[in-house]
Parts: sequence; structure tokens; C-alpha cells
Amino acid sequence: MLLNDTLTFLPSSLPGVVIICASLTTLLAIVITGYAIYQISFHPLAQYPEPLLGKLTSLWSVYHAFRGDRHLAIFELHQRYGTVVRIGPHHISINSASALGPIYGHGANVQKSTLYASFYGNNLLTAVDKKTHGRKKRVMSSAFSDQALRNMEPHILSAIRDWCSALGKNYEDSALKGHGHWSTCVVFDALGEVCFGRSFESSCSDENHFFFALMSLNMYIINIVGQMPILRSLGVEPYLRRGTAANRQRQVAFAGKQLRTRLEADKSGTNRRDIIYYLLRAQDPETGKGYSDSELISEVTMLLGAGTDTASTALAATFYYLTRHPAILARVTGEIRSTFPDLESIVLGPLMQQMPYLRACIEEAMRLSPPLPTLLPRQVLEGGLHIDQYFFQAGTIIGVPIYALHHTGKYFEQPFTYDPNRWLLRDSEHREGALRNGWLGFSAVGAGGRDGEYKIRDHFAAGKEGPVLQFQRRI
Repeated sequence: MLLNDTLTFLPSSLPGVVIICASLTTLLAIVITGYAIYQISFHPLAQYPEPLLGKLTSLWSVYHAFRGDRHLAIFELHQRYGTVVRIGPHHISINSASALGPIYGHGANVQKSTLYASFYGNNLLTAVDKKTHGRKKRVMSSAFSDQALRNMEPHILSAIRDWCSALGKNYEDSALKGHGHWSTCVVFDALGEVCFGRSFESSCSDENHFFFALMSLNMYIINIVGQMPILRSLGVEPYLRRGTAANRQRQVAFAGKQLRTRLEADKSGTNRRDIIYYLLRAQDPETGKGYSDSELISEVTMLLGAGTDTASTALAATFYYLTRHPAILARVTGEIRSTFPDLESIVLGPLMQQMPYLRACIEEAMRLSPPLPTLLPRQVLEGGLHIDQYFFQAGTIIGVPIYALHHTGKYFEQPFTYDPNRWLLRDSEHREGALRNGWLGFSAVGAGGRDGEYKIRDHFAAGKEGPVLQFQRRI
């Protein structure tokens, strides 16, 4: 009897189910169509050119973040459409030096975007609230005085000596060394010295090399999920991290142990002058408060990760360009050898300031291949933001794509050419202003993607490989 009732019910109720499904599908289609029409034609940012997918969703940025070429994709958009392009439903990229001050300058009516919530910890890099960021910056600045940096120098030099010694091993065998890796070693060890109280000895041993892959993977994942935070809720991050749990636990345990050991040494009255020493004693000049223990751990971990990625990229890029330009290498080598009477005299001080060509070589390498190959997004606050003839409403995510800026002829003649001399020219105030206004080095972004450039990947901080170099003893 029950089976007959069920069989009788299904045919009679089927039309109603079909009507409900059809109605929901129609409603969904209307909503999607209305959303698309609004984003394309009526949104406050609709006037700015963009890829079609970028008008509707952040998946355009996710796709290029996954490929590691978002900096190049944005560069191509500016080449095609001009100074201002829309790269997401609420995202704008402005390829103009005049936008740097209004977006990144002191007192700008912006705050960091939600991308920074994708990072772990509460530190100077990740703090979105402007008051919190200001307090952290004041404490950090007081710990990085000129005197503090001079006191840290012996620890940094110790790591550099170990690195030079390791590079010189097996020189008789003409050993080739990849400097994407080796540049990371020296910076990682130096930061271990000043952040955790001891070198990680990665120049001499491969025991801690697993850190490098984990740091790169962290930045890669953050750059992807940061473009579209809902991806983290959908399980994208665990998928990308599969197979790394053991090394991650090993990394956290090692860093925690090293920091605890360093803090215990400070309580025992160590004379070591490093970042931990100064941060423990640093205070906000406005409030008189310093860092809590949890903040201290977050800050030094951030310095280790962000510092290693950025400085090692600058170093590797400089090696790359110098070895590809023998005349430039010979000139900067002559400047160094004629300035310093011996190896041990290569330290901070007046002599270091007497090498303009070396500085120009580094700045030019960072112009072509800077350490952060993506724009740093800022969210416009209440009241909006004027930049040149443009006005952007509150909530707009905005930034300057420094790769595109660094390769714009308006600011740099022959922008794809490695030419340190451009930093030595002082023939006019206009040229000097254009050079300085169009270059941000560590504080902004840019990366290589053309023939002859040191090619790095956009993982927020740069992913890199090479150059592969051979070192020989000088006769």
C-alpha cells in the first residue's frame, strides 16, 4: 500500500519540482546577469580598462598568482591600456610615480588591504590597523639606530666569512654554484645571527636547507589565497601544503628553541648586541611601551622570512647582471680594490660611502629585478583618494605596479638595459627626480621577465633560481 502511494505521489509532484528548479535557475541567471552588467557598465570603476574576467572576479589575479607571472600580466595591461587599469572588481593599478606618495606616503588616506590578513602572526608587516602599525614601527625604529646597526655588524660579518669560505671550497675543481641558493644561505645565516643569536650554518651544512623551500612555499600560497581570501575556507591552502607538515613542525620547533635559548642568554646577562637585545629594550617614544613576548617572536620570525627573501634576491640579481657585463664587473671590482686596503677593512664606515659605482650597480639590479615582484595593495579609507585627475571611492584597493614603473621610458631611458651609469648622472634636476621618484627598491616591487633580465617569479616576494657561477682563487 505504501509503495503504491509513493508511486502515485511522484508523478503528480514532479511538475512542481521542475517549476521550483526552473524558477531558482532563472533567478540565479538574473542575479548573475545583473551583477555582470553592474560590474561592467555601472560600477564606479567601470570606466577603467581591464580584462573581462577581472571585471567580474578576482580569479584573474588568482590565476596569475598561481602561474607566478602576475607582475608581467599587469605590465602587459599597462602597455595595452595606459596608466590606470582595473585588475579586479574593486582593484586598481596605477603605473605612475605621482601615485607613490598618495598611496604609500606618510598620512595617506589608505590602509593595508585584506591580503595582509593571509600572513601569519601580528607584526609590522601584517598589521592592518594604522594605529597598531604605527606603534610597532616606532618600537622597531628605535631598535635600528645607527649605533645598534654598528653593534650588530660583527655578527653579520661572521656569517659572511663562513659564506666566503664555503664558496672558496673546491675551487681547484671549478665547482659551479647556483646563487639563487647561495645568496639565500648568507642572508639566512646573517639573520640567524642577529635575530636568533646564532648562525643557522646553512653555508656550511645542508641541515637547515629545508627552511628555504618552506619559506618560498609560504609566500607562494599567501600570494594566491591573498588575492581571494575565500580560497582558504575552500581548502586550497592545505592542498598546496600537502606533504610539508613534518618539515613545518620541524621549522617551528627549531625556531622556537633558538629564540628561547637567546632569551635565556639575555636574562643571564649576555653582552651580545643583536636585534633581540635591542627589541627587548626598545620602547614606543609616545607610550613608553615595548613589545610583548608574543610580539617579539612574531617580529623576529617576520624579519627572518621577509629579510631572507628580499636581500637574497637583490644579491643574486646583482651577481647575475655583473657577470653578464664584464666591463661593468671590471670597473666595480677596481673601485672596491682601490678603496679598501685589505679584506678586513670592508666594514661600515666612511670608506663604504666612497663607492658610488658599487651602489649604482646594486640599485640598477634592484630596478630591473627588485625583491617584491607585485604591487603592494592598499584600501582607500572613508573620504576617498585623489591621485592626479582621478578620484577613488572608499573601499577601492589600489597600488603601484613597480615592475611596470621601473620599465617605463618616462622614468628610465632604455628601461630593459642594465646601465648603472644612469644612477651617476646628475645633469639635471628633472632627471634626478625622475630616477628617484620611479624607483623604490626594497620598499616596492618589480621583477624580470624579458630576455637579458634576471627572471624571478611573482610569489609576493620573489621566487628565483640561479645564476650559476664559478669562483676561482685570485692570483
